[in-house]
Amino acid sequence: MRALIKKNTVVAIAVGVLSLAAITILREPALLDRYFVYFPDSNLELTPSNVGLDYENVYFTTKDGYKLHGWLIPGQADFTFVLFHGNAGNISDRLDYVELLHRNVGAGILIFDYRGYGLSEGVPSESGLYLDGQASIELLTSHYYPEINEENIVLLGRSLGSAVAIKLASLYEVRSLVVEAPFTSIGALAKYNYPFLPEVLLNRILKARYDSRINMESLHVPLMVIHGGRDSVVPIAMGRELYESADVPKYFYSVDGADHNDTYIVAGVDYFEQIKYFIERLPTE
Repeated sequence: MRALIKKNTVVAIAVGVLSLAAITILREPALLDRYFVYFPDSNLELTPSNVGLDYENVYFTTKDGYKLHGWLIPGQADFTFVLFHGNAGNISDRLDYVELLHRNVGAGILIFDYRGYGLSEGVPSESGLYLDGQASIELLTSHYYPEINEENIVLLGRSLGSAVAIKLASLYEVRSLVVEAPFTSIGALAKYNYPFLPEVLLNRILKARYDSRINMESLHVPLMVIHGGRDSVVPIAMGRELYESADVPKYFYSVDGADHNDTYIVAGVDYFEQIKYFIERLPTE
């Protein structure tokens, strides 16, 4: 009898904990975003000087009052990249990519951390990341950098950053948009990676949407989509779906044999030459 009572007690406690968790999730869906969407790291391991690049530390403030940090690396080309990184780590984890991009393309690069990442203040959210992106563009087009305007800015987003870049490209008259491993929406991506969970449940417990399918409808700048042929995180079919939905001058670059994070390694110099060719062949007027 004691064993039965003990077992019933354990079950009751478990049900109570699960019920409390369910109520919390339904009341605060953004809570799960912090565990399934965003994986920030506040520790900057390196700076651009570690890979031989000159740079300027930049700090700028979003419209809702958060102070963000980034690096501005000067270049020789007539355009500047704004680089939107993925959902994990911080800008110091992208320095190998930044160094290769700078060496092979020659453009200036602004790479910054979203709110809650690196030295940037705040907690990440979908609406917050869009505001962060707007602040980065407005930093470059402010009086501090008179040689930079929207027409010579190229938005470059990778993975989660692709969704942010697509949204911003629908709002600004930038020169072009380059996205790598873009996904159609968080709900569709979650369903792909967790097929055993009902989509209606995923849409209920995740506040972030990042619905690039909708944002593509407002896109009016040239588009380049890069995708690894063997991407195990974001299926290449999603990249193709977004590419096909865009009614703008566009180019799809598939890297055969590449997974989610190694496209530029697998493709080598050709990866950067493809990006450079796409941007430089675009009319500037």
